[in-house]
Amino acid sequence: MKQITFSNLVVLIAMFLVACSSEKKEEDNEEIYVEANVYHQSSLDAREEIMEIEKVLKELGIEYADLKEELKIWDKEIIEVPGFEHSHDDEFQRKYHVHNRMKPFSAEEHLEYQKAMNAEIKTLFDSFRLLTVEKVMDDQKNEEDEGDL
Repeated sequence: MKQITFSNLVVLIAMFLVACSSEKKEEDNEEIYVEANVYHQSSLDAREEIMEIEKVLKELGIEYADLKEELKIWDKEIIEVPGFEHSHDDEFQRKYHVHNRMKPFSAEEHLEYQKAMNAEIKTLFDSFRLLTVEKVMDDQKNEEDEGDL
């Protein structure tokens, strides 16, 4: 009888230790997902700003087909962070949001992926902004040239 009680106690302690270590891992993952979501939200902010720049480029008649293709690739690859999926019932609705299927990543892989996607969209954002700056610079140069005549 004592041996059964002892083995039950060992099993109970083992279950407790597994539950505690599992709980700690989930907490660690939660922190990683929170950080990944910060990068994701930053990416979405940049993407929305690019949408506004695209409107300006169209109005100015500036060609940006190459950047548009790169943006399409980015749009197909961006994914949400587990636990932070968007809802269509939120009060705050983004103009741009993601519907791509999540990838089977670990928490750390999600974080690294979001960092990489954020770096890519920031590079694209800079390229889009550069197009508008170049247009302004060209316009100013043309106005100066006309003034010299």
